[in-house]
Amino acid sequence: MKSAPLVGRPDWAKPKPVTGDAPLPLSREIDPPTPFPVDALGPIGADVVKAMQTVIQAPVALLGQTILAAMNQVAQPHANVVVDGRVSPLSEFFLTLGESGERKSAGDSWALMPVRGRQRLLMQQYTSEREQYEMAAQLFEVQAKRILGDKKLSAEARQAKLAELDKPTVPIMPMLIVSEPTSEALQRQLAHGLPSIGLINDEAGQLLGGFAMSSEKKLGTLTTLSRLWDRGEFDRVRVGDGSGTYYGRRLTLHLMAQPVVASMLLADPLAREQGFLARCLVSFPQSTAGTRRYVEADLGHTPEYRRYADRLTDLLERPWPLLEDDHELDPPEISLTPAAKRTWVALYNDIEHALGKDRELAPVRALASKAPEHISRLAGTFAVFEGEANVSENHVDRAAALMQHYLGEALRLWGTGQVSAELKLAQEVLNWLRDKMGPGRAIPLADIYRNGPAAIRSAGTARRVMQLLAHHGWVVTAEHPTAREAFELVAV
Repeated sequence: MKSAPLVGRPDWAKPKPVTGDAPLPLSREIDPPTPFPVDALGPIGADVVKAMQTVIQAPVALLGQTILAAMNQVAQPHANVVVDGRVSPLSEFFLTLGESGERKSAGDSWALMPVRGRQRLLMQQYTSEREQYEMAAQLFEVQAKRILGDKKLSAEARQAKLAELDKPTVPIMPMLIVSEPTSEALQRQLAHGLPSIGLINDEAGQLLGGFAMSSEKKLGTLTTLSRLWDRGEFDRVRVGDGSGTYYGRRLTLHLMAQPVVASMLLADPLAREQGFLARCLVSFPQSTAGTRRYVEADLGHTPEYRRYADRLTDLLERPWPLLEDDHELDPPEISLTPAAKRTWVALYNDIEHALGKDRELAPVRALASKAPEHISRLAGTFAVFEGEANVSENHVDRAAALMQHYLGEALRLWGTGQVSAELKLAQEVLNWLRDKMGPGRAIPLADIYRNGPAAIRSAGTARRVMQLLAHHGWVVTAEHPTAREAFELVAV
């Protein structure tokens, strides 16, 4: 049934007149973003972000997140940070929100170019090593079969001769970056591949809306990620593919997603209650779209970028501290200087005080409870990236400035993420009514659930949504010559 225009209809077919105040918003507008403290990234990090912003012109916070995640990834295999015997990996999880067209891919590409370049080189070496391994494995198999088939040898002699053979070792696939694995694939990569990787995705809707976050897999995915953040370990039980507990693994995570996609994660009760969100450092900067003009410059030739790329390459090429005969990481511990420790303790006590009932950080208690550890991890990242033997007071101060940003972002975004599914559906229907119907016509309820957004496929759902929109003043009931229930969009 098509909705008919109101022009030329008799008076009885016209909708009821709109009266009263302007429609109420379906959800409150979120506050402006908190400033990203770019100088907290240190001389190398801050300078490259400023150079990237000049050329790419993406939001500073978005670029800052990409650089900080890259710094964290190259630092994480080289140290653990320790405070009074409490040892933590340096690994951090970042979540950056940005609409389509915010140049997330450009920022990610430049930030991780040295990492991807290193991976490309290692993959070339791996291809050659794999060919050599396969030839050596064939030779080993022929020799082993010859020994096993020699009936002149006793069982003990066969075992002795087999032990003399040089069994080739399978080379490790050197994946430094993965984008959208399932928890099983991530576990397999960390169990049999490199023990330190980055889970990086500049269009994280593929991951957040994919199989890894489906209803049957979500808990396993979040649990695996949280355990990797906590202690750098996970349990894996597989038939014929390696079972056990794997230690000494490191994962940096950076997901960049459109707000509508990220809101699903921010509003997810399981992600909150399981503690995954408390392990994420979230930033949602103001858009720069519409203010950008082309800049004739090659970012890769700027001294700021070359300095940054050289430092990343130095850390990527430095040998990782591994346990003997294994690819399990055994990072040395990096401690806070006495001045840094005093600053960190003062921050710990201040944050704890702000967690009390009705106090500033009470609404984001889960994240704030982990804020001191986030600060120590970020400070440790700065120390390793800048080649320092200890975490200084300056490192802690800079990490605290970043944590203040993340707490501020959480305070303004967490409530937005908790908007009910019904309100989100109402907003989707309202957008459809504006785009496809417009004011000035009576729209039958049947048209809404037959032709409207895919989430509405029943009269009952459509009726509840339209009643919600009517309650907020966006639609009014209307009379229609053939439909029992109809609505008109209010002209605003």
